Amino acid sequence: MGGCCPPMDLLRSEPMQLVQLIVPIESAHLTVSYLGDLGLFQFKDLNTDKSPFQRTYAAQIKKFGEMARKLRFFKDQMTKAGLTPSIKSISRADINVDDLEIKLVELEAELVELNANGEKLQRAYSELMESKIVLQKVGNFFMQLKVEQLQGIEKLNHRVLVKTL
Repeated sequence: MGGCCPPMDLLRSEPMQLVQLIVPIESAHLTVSYLGDLGLFQFKDLNTDKSPFQRTYAAQIKKFGEMARKLRFFKDQMTKAGLTPSIKSISRADINVDDLEIKLVELEAELVELNANGEKLQRAYSELMESKIVLQKVGNFFMQLKVEQLQGIEKLNHRVLVKTL
């Protein structure tokens, strides 16, 4: 490298500069995403004196928390179904968070409905199986009665024949 600084080693970082970027709110997400993808920047919080609820992005944090909850729900449902969720990293920074949120809401509603329908089907199946077993037992009972009745009639006929002979 040369110059005034020794070469970089494991315990020493390269020379840094502190800069302040002022970015319009409309492009802040995309700008920070692109800079983060470069891996050459470290971000510093300039609002350490504010509580999380006083920050301008508190609503976004709640939205992301809700989206994370939905993703955990999807993962749990996949695991419950015996599927292994795959982890794919997406390097695109142009993902529209609002579109993603809408898609997650739709998928969650669909999955909740599928779960409810699955429970209804399971209940109906259990009721039908119970009815089938009851009908089989009742059928066996009546068949046994019929057999006993036929045996009784046969015995009566046999007695009548024996007396007449």
